[in-house]
Amino acid sequence: MLWASAASPAVAQDASFGCKVLLCAAASNPSWGGIPYCVPIMQQLFKQLAKGRPWPVCSEGRASAPGYEPYDPCSTGMVSVRPSDDGHYMADERGGQCAALVAENTPRFHELNCEVPHACIDPQAVEQRPRKEKPYYVDLAYGGQTKRFWFNLYGGD
Repeated sequence: MLWASAASPAVAQDASFGCKVLLCAAASNPSWGGIPYCVPIMQQLFKQLAKGRPWPVCSEGRASAPGYEPYDPCSTGMVSVRPSDDGHYMADERGGQCAALVAENTPRFHELNCEVPHACIDPQAVEQRPRKEKPYYVDLAYGGQTKRFWFNLYGGD
């Protein structure tokens, strides 16, 4: 009898909570919100996170801890920035805005009293940085490779 149960195939219901979360979060077309099995799992996750509990682990899936990158890259010719304490902008790869750099050979460079070309940001050419549709990710290792899976926690496609 023991042999028969060991040979039976694994099913999603048998997975650890962390692996269920991983499978549901990585679902696409439809996302987890369109999969009735996943909705209560993700709701349970949100309750746990709201109570300060850590993201659940899925050791069987060899997944990294979840990461978060809220922004898409800035358009070509622009750099991500954040406001500094003195009211100017400074380059910051995690900044929530994009700004055009001012070229050294332009009148605007001298108007702004720029000294270093790669740090000269035009405060009139700042825009909101585009947000990622799926800002969360986990890295899964399998077959000698690592692949990044992006997801959202909102349940919409």
